[in-house]
Amino acid sequence: MATININGVDLIEPTDYGVTSRDMDSDKTKRTEAGFLNRSRVRADVYSISIGWDNLTKSQLKSITDAIKPAKITVTFFDPTTSEDPTITMYAGDREAKLNRRKDKDSTESSWSLSFVLTQY
Repeated sequence: MATININGVDLIEPTDYGVTSRDMDSDKTKRTEAGFLNRSRVRADVYSISIGWDNLTKSQLKSITDAIKPAKITVTFFDPTTSEDPTITMYAGDREAKLNRRKDKDSTESSWSLSFVLTQY
């Protein structure tokens, strides 16, 4: 299986890949004057995935950006903290695409980098 699959489509292997799992606390979570934490956790294990690719062709760049266009996407990914492949609903944050190089000034061939963060709903 691919490291990441979006809406049933395996993406090419990323160059950079990181998985974060965090808890969400309510606004009632506060420290006392003595420094002790009174915690009100409302949700555990909310995933975000930072992902990036180097040396993409224009067609590879387009296939990835097309995959993350919908407001909600279904993502199956490798979670290195559990060695499992969960499937969850996510959205893509800001996308950064950079031109790495062109073969020559008249060439239509180019190499691109792409990175973004996927966040669980």
